Amino acid sequence: MTYKLIPRLTTPQAMARLEDIRRSLQASVDILDLVQFTDTGAAPNATGGPTASTDDLRRWRDDVRERLDQVPSDAGNRNDRRSLALGRALAEVIDPSRSDAAHDGTWSFLSLCLFPDVVFDRWPPSGRDGALPEDRWIGAQLGRDRNYLKVTWRRWTTLGSVLLEHGKPLGEDEFVALMERSSLARNTRLLRLIASEILRFDGEGARSEFTRQLVKNITKLTGPRDLEFLDEEELRHLVMTAAAELRELRVPRRASRALPATGN
Repeated sequence: MTYKLIPRLTTPQAMARLEDIRRSLQASVDILDLVQFTDTGAAPNATGGPTASTDDLRRWRDDVRERLDQVPSDAGNRNDRRSLALGRALAEVIDPSRSDAAHDGTWSFLSLCLFPDVVFDRWPPSGRDGALPEDRWIGAQLGRDRNYLKVTWRRWTTLGSVLLEHGKPLGEDEFVALMERSSLARNTRLLRLIASEILRFDGEGARSEFTRQLVKNITKLTGPRDLEFLDEEELRHLVMTAAAELRELRVPRRASRALPATGN
């Protein structure tokens, strides 16, 4: 695939743009009027390659918005469903290159210029001064690495179709418990198996609590053991066993080679 280079905002540009949006919203400007395709000051990676044109940007926006609009406004877990649809749409419609995806200015441009209405829908102003959460609108350029568009894209590209396996999508707290632990984040195979187990949960009590405890118990195993060396079936058995212990169920024993210690 030939990637189209996405414009990037510098940190000062992102700060100024966020303040412009805040002031405009306080002045009762419609959020749709703040979508900006041109004269943004953003510039793509200077290393060369085809740059996204204004027509490309408009097409991206239209296609992503069309997918989001397919999520019913009265759907249960609406925010979770829209976030799932957003992450998938960003990955399939825009599909940023590795270089663009790794640059925080890319996500600031997408949030503040191309999709301010999408971020606004999930993270509206708060407080008497109409402050907008910098972590969610901009991300790592000003605060924690939690840009809303980047987070949803990263979740989809990491977990993919696993997220579609069951009716109730993962919630924000469940995603945080699953993906914000560095000891697990490097092992995509393990994350997908854990996510699948969480989505199958049908026991008593809150699924979020089951998620928290399951991830905690599996994380403990990453200290003395390097789980990267396990094959798919061994990882699946490990996750199923940990989940079964939480449900106070028994799972069949199976022959398995000894888990290798880290560093061996």
